[in-house]
Amino acid sequence: KVSSVQDLIAVYRDLATGCDYPLHLGLTEAGMGDKGVVSSTTALAVLLQEGIGDTIRISLTPDPGGDRCREVRIAQEILQNMGIRSFTPQVIACPGCGRTSSDVFQHLAQDIERHLRSCMPRWQRIYPGVEELSVAVMGCVVNGPGESRHADIGISLPGNGERSVAPVYENGKKTVTLKGDDIADQFKQRLEQYVIARYGQSGPANTVA
Repeated sequence: KVSSVQDLIAVYRDLATGCDYPLHLGLTEAGMGDKGVVSSTTALAVLLQEGIGDTIRISLTPDPGGDRCREVRIAQEILQNMGIRSFTPQVIACPGCGRTSSDVFQHLAQDIERHLRSCMPRWQRIYPGVEELSVAVMGCVVNGPGESRHADIGISLPGNGERSVAPVYENGKKTVTLKGDDIADQFKQRLEQYVIARYGQSGPANTVA
């Protein structure tokens, strides 16, 4: 067990070339907060990219009363972002710029991410492959549509000086424009419909690009 990123990488490289046993990757005493997350991710990503490691763990110093499930979620995110295994649909969100005059898209991105996680226990039972879904939440209709088209389903919220409408793209094509004060609920309904159509047993799950 080591707590230095470079030491961990060096030790596991030596182990991988010197033995034929399963290797459990984990940075011990990584720390807390952003530092702990970055340190663990840096070390594990390098080793996983080299094909080293059979199981992983994340060891963080939790905040007082903090949730240790966070370590599991971070481990899942590492594996998913490395393209090793998917656990839940990915939400792609823009960082914001001069065109994003409000924080609506940020709240929507967080809301959609929570919604997807809450739906996954049900979706996984009846919609095989749904964990591969990609969802885009963009903050303007200038650059947003391009990103939305690259996701399976995406929404572009109105930015500074833009009309109060939110186009939705599915499989690269604009399908509907949402309006009103309940855009979040409308988009969740579109998400449910998309999942049913793409991943449902009676839908074209294996034919949609």
